[in-house]
Amino acid sequence: MRINIYDIPEDGLHQDLDIPVSINDRTKPDRASVRITLLRFGKKILVHGSVNVTVSLPCSRCLKYFLCPVDLDFREEYTPLDDTGLKGDQELSDDELGTGFYEGEEINMVEIIREQVLLAVPMKPLCTEECKGICSKCGTDLNEHSCNCEDDRIDPRLAPLAKYKASLNQRKE
Repeated sequence: MRINIYDIPEDGLHQDLDIPVSINDRTKPDRASVRITLLRFGKKILVHGSVNVTVSLPCSRCLKYFLCPVDLDFREEYTPLDDTGLKGDQELSDDELGTGFYEGEEINMVEIIREQVLLAVPMKPLCTEECKGICSKCGTDLNEHSCNCEDDRIDPRLAPLAKYKASLNQRKE
């Protein structure tokens, strides 16, 4: 859904939308319930609103997909890219980091909502806090079954301590 910036009235544009949001390629888009207000100040656009969506995410421990509710409020300012003088890849200043950019005379609302949802989902999503994950040796889902793999590896950061312990044991003998 695209909104022409010149179609935004002086008192702002208030809309309730039902937008498809796709945050990964493996699942079908989720429907986001969005309440949004757009205000125009010349060519600058202020977008604020709320999003309510339940997205399907893979657990970072067991890799099974689960439903994660996302409820967020957001506020973002957009400036036309043509007015910034930015072309191609450039380093942004501190002032530009908090600003979004748009090209032409339209703002893509689907991309704005998708961006906000992506920022709101956890970096390491977990199906439950108690998720045991999968065994790194045999691949068994430890939430469903236990495995008989022995964990005989030593954390490389603690290897010097293991050597020190072995030398202490040798001295005692």
